[in-house]
Amino acid sequence: MTKEPRLPLTRIPSGSQRADLLELFFDLAVVAGLALTSAKMAADQTWTGISQGLLVLSTLWAVWVTTTLITDTYSPRKRPIPYLILAVMFGLMLMSAALPAAFGDHGLIFGGTWAAINLGRGLTLIRSLRGRSEQERSVRALVWSLGSGTLWVVGGLVSDPGWRLVVWLAALAVDYIAFGFRFPIPGRPPLPQYQVAPEHLAERYQQIYILTLGELILVSVLSLSHQPFTAGRIGAFGTAVLTAVVLWWSYARGAGATLRAAIESSPHRGRLVQTNPYAHWLMVAGVVGTAAGVERVIAWPGEQPGTPMTALILGGAGLFLCGRAVLEHEVYQRVPLSHVVGLVAAIALGPLAVHLSGLAVSVAAGLVLLGVAVGELLRARRHPAQAPATT
Repeated sequence: MTKEPRLPLTRIPSGSQRADLLELFFDLAVVAGLALTSAKMAADQTWTGISQGLLVLSTLWAVWVTTTLITDTYSPRKRPIPYLILAVMFGLMLMSAALPAAFGDHGLIFGGTWAAINLGRGLTLIRSLRGRSEQERSVRALVWSLGSGTLWVVGGLVSDPGWRLVVWLAALAVDYIAFGFRFPIPGRPPLPQYQVAPEHLAERYQQIYILTLGELILVSVLSLSHQPFTAGRIGAFGTAVLTAVVLWWSYARGAGATLRAAIESSPHRGRLVQTNPYAHWLMVAGVVGTAAGVERVIAWPGEQPGTPMTALILGGAGLFLCGRAVLEHEVYQRVPLSHVVGLVAAIALGPLAVHLSGLAVSVAAGLVLLGVAVGELLRARRHPAQAPATT
């Protein structure tokens, strides 16, 4: 008897390339992790606390990016992909729950769960893709996951928070290097560039960025609702809302809105696939840092922030501008002068900001972002026919 051929898992080019509702459901777990990350940064106003927050944020981001690449390559409606997404979602939720004490008693849960996600995903895809050429990528990814997973588990077992941070930074570097260089194996030829569905990939990045802004809005509302209303707190709340609007407008009226066209028209589509995660990570980290500052400033608007919190508020604006500049360069092959000026302004405000109140620092960061948005608006009026670069 001959075996009936198995249906391919990959997306059908002629089929719908829109994001599936299961993917949006998965994103809800990401938002929970982002909210806990910003809360951790707001509560621990030290350089160590900020470093720990950025590490856990980068880890959650790696979960989202790798899952999105899978759903971009394989149909989320073909087994076992839906079950794989739900399993990863459970792992992500467990990591988020362990996040507040990730450098304390829950280190092994946080690091071990990420290692288990990588290994389980690799084994599932290897089994599902047996006999197909696509299986090699999953095999290579599993090899790299064994190395990084060992470091994640070892880091979770280390009792000292400082050494745990060092070990986990090494583990995260392995994960990012593996993804960035497409899981190289000595003696084996490089894997081909990622083949993507432009409509789906662009939509997924747009969705996660907007959901991240939703976390900023949620933090603003919840922070104000837990405090007595004062002029200072309402001013801090209004500044937060204005900042959220500017962060949305800058993305929605800039390169973010033309991301699909850029991927479709780019002769270097593979490069866009690999730079998109880093550009959007910078913007997401900027929004999360801003949310952490908002939570603190609404609670104590007249308090003079320390250097780490000042760096968090101004650094949130700076990280967003860096990410927008990278995305703008990849889409339009240029770096807007307004972004450079805004970044320089955010850095220059640092020495002065440590002598100001938290509310004043937030207003200054918001004005920097607003100034960049005005610069973008003026440039758009001078060049209304701006289109993605094709060379």
